[in-house]
Amino acid sequence: MQRVRFDGFGGNDVVRLESLEDPRPGDEQVLIAAPYAGVNPLDVLQRNGQYPVPHGASPELPGVEVGGTIVAIGGRVTRWRPGDRVMGLVTEGGLASRVLAHQDHLLAVPDDVSDLAAATLPEAVITAFDALWRGRTRTKDVVLVRGVNGGVGIASYRIAESMGAMTFGIVRSSNTKQILRTYGITACLEDECSDALVEFGGASVIVDLVGGEYIDDDLRLLAPGGRIVAVSIAAGAHAKVPLDLLMSKRADLMGTVLRPRSISEKAKLIMEVERSVGPLIRSGALTLPVEQVFPAGRVADAFDHLQLPGKVGKVVLEFSAG
Repeated sequence: MQRVRFDGFGGNDVVRLESLEDPRPGDEQVLIAAPYAGVNPLDVLQRNGQYPVPHGASPELPGVEVGGTIVAIGGRVTRWRPGDRVMGLVTEGGLASRVLAHQDHLLAVPDDVSDLAAATLPEAVITAFDALWRGRTRTKDVVLVRGVNGGVGIASYRIAESMGAMTFGIVRSSNTKQILRTYGITACLEDECSDALVEFGGASVIVDLVGGEYIDDDLRLLAPGGRIVAVSIAAGAHAKVPLDLLMSKRADLMGTVLRPRSISEKAKLIMEVERSVGPLIRSGALTLPVEQVFPAGRVADAFDHLQLPGKVGKVVLEFSAG
Protein backbone atom coordinates (compact mmCIF):
# COMPACT_ATOMS: atom_id res chain seq x y z
CA MET A 1 0.00 0.00 0.00
CA GLN A 2 0.94 3.67 -0.35
CA ARG A 3 0.47 6.19 2.45
CA VAL A 4 1.20 9.86 2.98
CA ARG A 5 3.25 10.53 6.12
CA PHE A 6 4.66 13.62 7.84
CA ASP A 7 8.18 13.50 9.27
CA GLY A 8 7.53 16.17 11.88
CA PHE A 9 5.99 19.60 11.31
CA GLY A 10 6.83 22.18 8.66
CA GLY A 11 6.22 22.70 4.96
CA ASN A 12 6.28 20.21 2.14
CA ASP A 13 9.79 19.21 3.21
CA VAL A 14 8.19 16.94 5.85
CA VAL A 15 5.75 15.24 3.42
CA ARG A 16 6.54 11.67 2.37
CA LEU A 17 4.79 9.01 0.28
CA GLU A 18 5.76 5.64 1.72
CA SER A 19 5.15 2.04 0.65
CA LEU A 20 4.39 -0.62 3.26
CA GLU A 21 2.48 -3.82 3.89
CA ASP A 22 -1.31 -3.70 4.16
CA PRO A 23 -2.49 -3.40 7.78
CA ARG A 24 -4.82 -5.92 9.40
CA PRO A 25 -8.19 -4.66 10.67
CA GLY A 26 -8.95 -4.77 14.38
CA ASP A 27 -12.04 -6.48 15.74
CA GLU A 28 -14.49 -3.73 14.74
CA GLN A 29 -12.51 -2.35 11.82
CA VAL A 30 -12.62 -2.86 8.07
CA LEU A 31 -9.78 -2.40 5.60
CA ILE A 32 -10.77 -0.33 2.57
CA ALA A 33 -9.03 -0.23 -0.82
CA ALA A 34 -9.20 3.45 -1.73
CA PRO A 35 -8.23 4.50 -5.26
CA TYR A 36 -8.78 8.16 -4.36
CA ALA A 37 -8.44 10.26 -1.23
CA GLY A 38 -9.90 13.66 -0.46
CA VAL A 39 -7.38 16.23 0.76
CA ASN A 40 -8.71 18.76 3.27
CA PRO A 41 -7.47 22.07 4.71
CA LEU A 42 -6.96 20.48 8.11
CA ASP A 43 -4.38 18.14 6.53
CA VAL A 44 -2.30 21.21 5.68
CA LEU A 45 -2.83 22.64 9.16
CA GLN A 46 -1.72 19.29 10.62
CA ARG A 47 1.43 19.35 8.48
CA ASN A 48 2.15 22.86 9.75
CA GLY A 49 1.70 21.83 13.39
CA GLN A 50 -1.36 24.08 13.71
CA TYR A 51 -3.97 21.37 14.18
CA PRO A 52 -3.94 19.29 17.39
CA VAL A 53 -4.83 15.71 16.53
CA PRO A 54 -7.15 13.91 18.97
CA HIS A 55 -5.83 11.62 21.69
CA GLY A 56 -4.62 8.33 20.26
CA ALA A 57 -4.16 9.61 16.70
CA SER A 58 -0.74 10.08 15.11
CA PRO A 59 0.24 13.62 14.05
CA GLU A 60 2.29 11.92 11.32
CA LEU A 61 -0.72 10.43 9.51
CA PRO A 62 -3.02 12.92 7.73
CA GLY A 63 -6.37 12.14 6.17
CA VAL A 64 -9.80 12.12 7.80
CA GLU A 65 -12.08 10.52 5.20
CA VAL A 66 -12.21 7.46 2.98
CA GLY A 67 -14.16 6.07 0.06
CA GLY A 68 -13.58 2.70 -1.59
CA THR A 69 -14.18 -1.06 -1.43
CA ILE A 70 -13.82 -3.25 1.65
CA VAL A 71 -11.12 -5.90 1.21
CA ALA A 72 -10.93 -7.32 4.76
CA ILE A 73 -12.99 -7.19 7.97
CA GLY A 74 -12.31 -7.67 11.67
CA GLY A 75 -13.69 -10.55 13.71
CA ARG A 76 -16.55 -8.58 15.26
CA VAL A 77 -17.69 -6.73 12.15
CA THR A 78 -21.36 -7.43 11.42
CA ARG A 79 -22.45 -4.54 9.19
CA TRP A 80 -20.16 -5.05 6.17
CA ARG A 81 -18.61 -7.72 3.98
CA PRO A 82 -15.62 -7.73 1.60
CA GLY A 83 -16.72 -6.23 -1.70
CA ASP A 84 -19.02 -3.63 -0.14
CA ARG A 85 -18.44 -0.08 -1.35
CA VAL A 86 -18.34 2.38 1.53
CA MET A 87 -17.38 5.92 2.48
CA GLY A 88 -16.92 7.58 5.84
CA LEU A 89 -14.73 9.17 8.47
CA VAL A 90 -11.39 8.06 9.90
CA THR A 91 -9.31 9.57 12.70
CA GLU A 92 -6.01 9.19 10.86
CA GLY A 93 -4.39 7.71 7.78
CA GLY A 94 -7.02 8.62 5.19
CA LEU A 95 -4.42 9.70 2.62
CA ALA A 96 -3.58 6.13 1.67
CA SER A 97 -4.46 3.39 -0.78
CA ARG A 98 -5.51 1.10 2.10
CA VAL A 99 -7.38 2.66 5.01
CA LEU A 100 -8.63 1.24 8.31
CA ALA A 101 -12.05 2.47 9.47
CA HIS A 102 -14.46 1.65 12.27
CA GLN A 103 -17.49 -0.26 10.99
CA ASP A 104 -19.92 2.26 12.52
CA HIS A 105 -18.33 5.28 10.85
CA LEU A 106 -19.22 4.29 7.30
CA LEU A 107 -22.05 4.78 4.83
CA ALA A 108 -22.87 2.58 1.86
CA VAL A 109 -21.88 4.05 -1.51
CA PRO A 110 -24.83 4.01 -3.96
CA ASP A 111 -24.24 2.11 -7.20
CA ASP A 112 -24.44 5.28 -9.29
CA VAL A 113 -21.76 7.09 -7.25
CA SER A 114 -18.24 6.69 -8.67
CA ASP A 115 -15.13 5.91 -6.61
CA LEU A 116 -13.92 9.45 -7.25
CA ALA A 117 -17.17 10.97 -5.99
CA ALA A 118 -17.18 8.69 -2.95
CA ALA A 119 -13.77 10.04 -1.96
CA THR A 120 -15.04 13.63 -2.02
CA LEU A 121 -18.24 13.31 -0.01
CA PRO A 122 -17.78 12.01 3.56
CA GLU A 123 -15.93 14.77 5.42
CA ALA A 124 -17.71 17.58 3.58
CA VAL A 125 -21.22 16.17 3.86
CA ILE A 126 -20.98 15.04 7.50
CA THR A 127 -19.34 18.30 8.61
CA ALA A 128 -21.93 20.37 6.75
CA PHE A 129 -24.85 18.43 8.18
CA ASP A 130 -23.42 18.69 11.68
CA ALA A 131 -22.95 22.47 11.36
CA LEU A 132 -26.50 23.01 10.12
CA TRP A 133 -27.88 20.77 12.87
CA ARG A 134 -25.89 22.68 15.49
CA GLY A 135 -27.30 25.89 14.03
CA ARG A 136 -30.83 24.55 14.45
CA THR A 137 -31.53 25.15 10.77
CA ARG A 138 -35.18 24.98 9.79
CA THR A 139 -37.37 25.44 6.73
CA LYS A 140 -37.62 29.13 5.77
CA ASP A 141 -34.42 30.07 7.59
CA VAL A 142 -32.02 32.36 5.76
CA VAL A 143 -28.69 30.52 5.64
CA LEU A 144 -25.41 32.19 4.75
CA VAL A 145 -22.32 30.06 4.07
CA ARG A 146 -19.04 31.96 4.38
CA GLY A 147 -16.45 30.23 2.20
CA VAL A 148 -19.05 28.45 0.08
CA ASN A 149 -16.54 27.50 -2.64
CA GLY A 150 -14.94 24.58 -0.75
CA GLY A 151 -16.29 21.08 -0.27
CA VAL A 152 -17.91 21.74 3.11
CA GLY A 153 -19.27 25.05 1.82
CA ILE A 154 -20.96 23.54 -1.21
CA ALA A 155 -22.32 20.64 0.86
CA SER A 156 -23.68 23.11 3.44
CA TYR A 157 -25.38 25.10 0.68
CA ARG A 158 -26.96 22.02 -0.93
CA ILE A 159 -28.21 20.53 2.34
CA ALA A 160 -29.64 23.85 3.58
CA GLU A 161 -31.33 24.37 0.22
CA SER A 162 -32.86 20.88 0.40
CA MET A 163 -34.30 21.78 3.81
CA GLY A 164 -36.21 24.68 2.28
CA ALA A 165 -33.91 27.44 3.54
CA MET A 166 -33.18 30.59 1.53
CA THR A 167 -29.46 30.09 0.95
CA PHE A 168 -26.57 32.40 0.02
CA GLY A 169 -22.81 31.92 -0.09
CA ILE A 170 -19.99 34.42 0.39
CA VAL A 171 -16.83 34.26 -1.76
CA ARG A 172 -13.90 36.62 -2.13
CA SER A 173 -13.60 37.00 -5.91
CA SER A 174 -15.91 37.71 -8.83
CA ASN A 175 -14.37 34.83 -10.80
CA THR A 176 -15.21 32.32 -8.07
CA LYS A 177 -18.71 33.77 -7.86
CA GLN A 178 -19.28 33.20 -11.58
CA ILE A 179 -17.96 29.62 -11.45
CA LEU A 180 -20.25 28.75 -8.55
CA ARG A 181 -23.24 30.26 -10.30
CA THR A 182 -22.72 27.75 -13.14
CA TYR A 183 -23.41 25.10 -10.48
CA GLY A 184 -26.64 26.84 -9.46
CA ILE A 185 -25.18 28.34 -6.29
CA THR A 186 -26.15 31.90 -5.34
CA ALA A 187 -22.70 33.22 -4.47
CA CYS A 188 -21.90 36.85 -3.76
CA LEU A 189 -19.16 39.12 -2.52
CA GLU A 190 -19.39 40.47 1.04
CA ASP A 191 -21.08 43.77 0.15
CA GLU A 192 -23.45 42.07 -2.28
CA CYS A 193 -24.53 39.55 0.34
CA SER A 194 -25.02 42.32 2.87
CA ASP A 195 -27.33 44.12 0.44
CA ALA A 196 -29.21 40.92 -0.44
CA LEU A 197 -29.84 40.12 3.22
CA VAL A 198 -31.40 43.49 4.01
CA GLU A 199 -34.87 42.46 2.91
CA PHE A 200 -34.70 39.42 5.23
CA GLY A 201 -33.41 41.35 8.23
CA GLY A 202 -30.15 39.41 8.10
CA ALA A 203 -29.17 35.74 8.08
CA SER A 204 -30.75 33.45 10.66
CA VAL A 205 -27.91 30.90 10.36
CA ILE A 206 -24.31 31.51 9.29
CA VAL A 207 -21.96 28.59 8.67
CA ASP A 208 -18.48 30.11 8.87
CA LEU A 209 -15.74 28.16 7.08
CA VAL A 210 -13.10 30.88 7.35
CA GLY A 211 -12.84 31.97 10.99
CA GLY A 212 -10.53 34.61 12.43
CA GLU A 213 -11.57 38.22 11.99
CA TYR A 214 -14.54 37.26 9.83
CA ILE A 215 -16.59 36.26 12.89
CA ASP A 216 -17.02 40.00 13.54
CA ASP A 217 -18.41 40.43 10.01
CA ASP A 218 -20.74 37.47 10.56
CA LEU A 219 -22.31 39.20 13.54
CA ARG A 220 -23.05 42.27 11.43
CA LEU A 221 -24.82 40.11 8.83
CA LEU A 222 -26.81 38.16 11.41
CA ALA A 223 -30.50 38.64 12.11
CA PRO A 224 -31.69 39.10 15.69
CA GLY A 225 -31.81 35.72 17.39
CA GLY A 226 -29.51 34.26 14.73
CA ARG A 227 -26.89 31.53 15.08
CA ILE A 228 -23.27 31.46 13.92
CA VAL A 229 -21.52 28.09 13.65
CA ALA A 230 -17.72 28.30 13.36
CA VAL A 231 -16.28 25.30 11.52
CA SER A 232 -12.80 26.40 10.44
CA ILE A 233 -9.78 28.42 11.57
CA ALA A 234 -8.40 28.93 8.06
CA ALA A 235 -8.11 32.69 8.64
CA GLY A 236 -6.95 32.33 12.22
CA ALA A 237 -7.91 30.74 15.52
CA HIS A 238 -8.69 34.01 17.30
CA ALA A 239 -11.56 36.42 16.74
CA LYS A 240 -12.53 39.77 18.23
CA VAL A 241 -16.18 39.52 19.14
CA PRO A 242 -18.09 42.78 19.74
CA LEU A 243 -20.05 41.74 22.80
CA ASP A 244 -22.46 44.67 22.52
CA LEU A 245 -23.51 43.42 19.07
CA LEU A 246 -23.66 39.80 20.22
CA MET A 247 -25.88 40.84 23.11
CA SER A 248 -28.11 43.25 21.21
CA LYS A 249 -28.80 40.64 18.54
CA ARG A 250 -29.35 37.92 21.16
CA ALA A 251 -27.08 35.82 18.98
CA ASP A 252 -25.65 32.35 19.53
CA LEU A 253 -21.99 31.86 18.59
CA MET A 254 -20.92 28.23 18.63
CA GLY A 255 -18.28 25.96 17.18
CA THR A 256 -18.08 22.38 16.07
CA VAL A 257 -15.47 19.81 15.02
CA LEU A 258 -15.79 16.11 14.18
CA ARG A 259 -12.40 14.52 14.66
CA PRO A 260 -12.04 14.40 18.47
CA ARG A 261 -15.49 12.93 19.08
CA SER A 262 -15.96 9.50 20.58
CA ILE A 263 -16.70 6.40 18.53
CA SER A 264 -20.32 6.40 19.72
CA GLU A 265 -20.84 10.13 19.01
CA LYS A 266 -19.59 9.76 15.45
CA ALA A 267 -21.69 6.63 14.95
CA LYS A 268 -24.88 8.45 16.01
CA LEU A 269 -24.09 11.40 13.75
CA ILE A 270 -23.43 9.17 10.75
CA MET A 271 -26.71 7.33 11.33
CA GLU A 272 -28.51 10.68 11.25
CA VAL A 273 -26.64 11.70 8.09
CA GLU A 274 -27.74 8.46 6.44
CA ARG A 275 -31.35 9.14 7.38
CA SER A 276 -31.41 12.83 6.49
CA VAL A 277 -28.88 13.25 3.69
CA GLY A 278 -28.64 9.74 2.24
CA PRO A 279 -31.62 10.32 -0.10
CA LEU A 280 -29.89 13.40 -1.57
CA ILE A 281 -26.75 11.41 -2.31
CA ARG A 282 -28.68 8.48 -3.80
CA SER A 283 -30.71 10.79 -6.04
CA GLY A 284 -27.63 12.61 -7.32
CA ALA A 285 -28.81 15.92 -5.86
CA LEU A 286 -25.75 16.18 -3.61
CA THR A 287 -22.48 16.05 -5.53
CA LEU A 288 -19.27 18.04 -5.19
CA PRO A 289 -17.17 19.41 -8.03
CA VAL A 290 -13.56 18.24 -8.14
CA GLU A 291 -11.11 21.10 -8.47
CA GLN A 292 -8.17 18.87 -9.42
CA VAL A 293 -6.92 15.29 -9.08
CA PHE A 294 -3.21 14.81 -8.31
CA PRO A 295 -1.26 11.54 -8.50
CA ALA A 296 -0.30 10.51 -4.96
CA GLY A 297 3.36 11.07 -5.86
CA ARG A 298 2.52 14.77 -6.23
CA VAL A 299 0.94 15.13 -2.80
CA ALA A 300 3.09 18.21 -2.11
CA ASP A 301 1.59 19.88 -5.18
CA ALA A 302 -1.88 18.99 -3.93
CA PHE A 303 -1.14 20.69 -0.61
CA ASP A 304 0.12 23.78 -2.41
CA HIS A 305 -2.95 23.87 -4.63
CA LEU A 306 -5.25 23.53 -1.65
CA GLN A 307 -3.87 26.76 -0.22
CA LEU A 308 -4.55 28.83 -3.35
CA PRO A 309 -7.49 31.27 -3.21
CA GLY A 310 -10.58 30.77 -5.31
CA LYS A 311 -10.73 26.99 -5.48
CA VAL A 312 -14.12 25.42 -6.18
CA GLY A 313 -14.82 21.98 -4.75
CA LYS A 314 -12.41 19.25 -3.67
CA VAL A 315 -8.76 18.46 -4.20
CA VAL A 316 -8.14 14.71 -4.54
CA LEU A 317 -5.18 12.31 -4.60
CA GLU A 318 -5.16 9.28 -6.91
CA PHE A 319 -3.29 6.16 -5.83
CA SER A 320 -1.83 3.59 -8.19
CA ALA A 321 -3.45 0.14 -8.23
CA GLY A 322 -2.28 -2.44 -5.74
